[in-house]
Amino acid sequence: MSDRRLNLLWFIVPAIAVGILLVGLLPGDQGVEDPEARAYNLAVSLKCPICAGESLAGSQTDLAKDLRTRIDEEIAAGRTDEEIVDMFVAAYGEQVLLDPPSTGWGVVLWAVPLGALGVGVVAIVGLRRKNRETVGAEE
Repeated sequence: MSDRRLNLLWFIVPAIAVGILLVGLLPGDQGVEDPEARAYNLAVSLKCPICAGESLAGSQTDLAKDLRTRIDEEIAAGRTDEEIVDMFVAAYGEQVLLDPPSTGWGVVLWAVPLGALGVGVVAIVGLRRKNRETVGAEE
């Protein structure tokens, strides 16, 4: 494989990886009408207040079961997903959200992995150039 193709490959692969990450961060289908699906989506996105990093959907504690029932009741009462999440945040704070918010410090939490990826790409490119210059100087 020629050097030009290899260099191009070193830029294409990280670009594809970043593209996949960005697509994964896009919000999904927000128009779920099925109450059971809405309840599950909400339970998956909310953390059990007494469990270590476990969602309401995955927790089997009595509190988690009660909160899942509360979600069902709020959906039946006609509340939107945003209103239900806001109710949980008001009661338990932002730490009840499994995904950090995309405002304030939440932006930093989303940006750090992308920044680390960028630094890694720059470091790899720099090391490859340094290595190529060293090999070229020896010849």
